[in-house]
Amino acid sequence: MLGLMANMFKIPDLRKKIFYTLMIVAIYRVGAHVPVPFIDGKAMREFWASATGGAGGGLLNMVDMFSGRAFRQMTIFALGIMPYISASIILQLLTVVWPWLEKISKEGEAGRKKINQYTRYGTVLLAAFQSMGVALFLLGHNLTLLPHHRFLFIFTTILAITAGTCFIMWLGERISDKGIGNGISIIIAVGIIAGYPYSVGTAIQAVQAGMRPITIPIILILFVVISVLIIYMQLGSRKIPIQHAKRVVGRRMMSGSTTHLPLKVNTAGVIPVIFSSAIMTFPTFVLGGFIRGGEGFFNWLGELFSMTSRFNPYDYFDMEYGGIFPLLKNINLYHVIYAVLTIFFCYFYTAVTFNPTDIADNLKKSGSFIPGRRPGKATSEYIDFVLTRITLVGAFFLVAIALLPQFISIAYNVPWAFTDVVGGTGLLIVVGVLLDTMKQIESQLLMRHYEGFKWRRARAGR
Repeated sequence: MLGLMANMFKIPDLRKKIFYTLMIVAIYRVGAHVPVPFIDGKAMREFWASATGGAGGGLLNMVDMFSGRAFRQMTIFALGIMPYISASIILQLLTVVWPWLEKISKEGEAGRKKINQYTRYGTVLLAAFQSMGVALFLLGHNLTLLPHHRFLFIFTTILAITAGTCFIMWLGERISDKGIGNGISIIIAVGIIAGYPYSVGTAIQAVQAGMRPITIPIILILFVVISVLIIYMQLGSRKIPIQHAKRVVGRRMMSGSTTHLPLKVNTAGVIPVIFSSAIMTFPTFVLGGFIRGGEGFFNWLGELFSMTSRFNPYDYFDMEYGGIFPLLKNINLYHVIYAVLTIFFCYFYTAVTFNPTDIADNLKKSGSFIPGRRPGKATSEYIDFVLTRITLVGAFFLVAIALLPQFISIAYNVPWAFTDVVGGTGLLIVVGVLLDTMKQIESQLLMRHYEGFKWRRARAGR
């Protein structure tokens, strides 16, 4: 591994990209500590301690995780990159159902630039709308130094947070253009990793408050085990045998050969959990500006969509604590919608990025075929059949890992900020982004005849 690290910095282009990426990441982390004007810092800390002190912590903890712990401090990066993710979801859905956008998306590089431009416009609009909800939320909970100047505070908050979101989007695009890896994904992963020290501190405080000390090593062991499972699932594939027929090239007869068509178990990667989390955090900003006190329709609606909602079988039947019954606390509307959205986006993103008909046509044109399947439509249907089955396995795996921390936290009263390190959206994103970045670095090394990652070489040799 030390030799590999040395090789990474021997290549001038790769070294430049790595340092450029680290510089952008440093700028992002500095900006995550620039507060929004006119925020009462002391009141904000007290509110956060009371609002997220229990198990689960609600959606506020989820929003805070994606913002790199900037939401709890109410900085200009409070919304993180989630408005950009939401705008991307909307554009991708519209591309499927709106022929005009579908036509633009098929125009190659020019079409891709137009779609990116529309995504930026959508990001600004969503950031402005969500930041207005944040401003109303802060006013409703008396977390501002200007309680009697509502318009000035709302305008300033919208301007600051929207500008911060646009700046993060620009930083992510700079990493994608001049750095290494996918910029937006790296921004999200860095924000999640930045919260790990806070998670450890939360665990220590929980032990001091009465939590069993054995919980900490159990959670850390689960962290290692689940990380390995995520890696295997991300790299796992179903290999379909492909037979290449004999053909004449010039004056030479090329003999037939057998290869494989690899279909990834999780073709969509971490995109489904990012999209699902973005959609589930959206009501928090919308309802936040309308919630007052503990009663009213909006309070009931916010409770209905809460991660720790009391509308579940455990509370409804007034069960006693013990056995496996606390797990029923997790069966609420939030978790059901989250699971459905994750499965939907697994299939949706797979359908967008992988077209069995195109694969079948390419195989037919090259004189290749799947043994036992007719070229053309039969081949396409078979590939689609296999892809549908393995995508279901990948979708259920993503749902299980994403909801595991919430199940442990809500059922057994362990701080969510600590249980989130054993899985959940955060760990899925971090592991997925690190794998993608490693693959890009490896490709740069192998192009210049340097040694790549050993785990990849071992897999290729089998």
